[in-house]
Amino acid sequence: MKKRGPAHACVQGPAAAGSSQLPAPAVVIVVVVLLLTAAMAALGQPLEVIITTLVAGGLLAVELIRRAVVVFTGRGA
Repeated sequence: MKKRGPAHACVQGPAAAGSSQLPAPAVVIVVVVLLLTAAMAALGQPLEVIITTLVAGGLLAVELIRRAVVVFTGRGA
């Protein structure tokens, strides 16, 4: 049986069969990137800036999840 990371470091998804827990920092990054995107769109920033923010946030989230998997499972992703 696999050891899981500490429960306080995860956010419970909707209670359904097969639901999983997401690392809390990944959820925070998604929320922050969406808020930044909405703010920049509301302030009239060029589309290129908004797309750059989405790409950078996505790359940061992917790297954070990879590192979290290594830390919580003790193996590489």
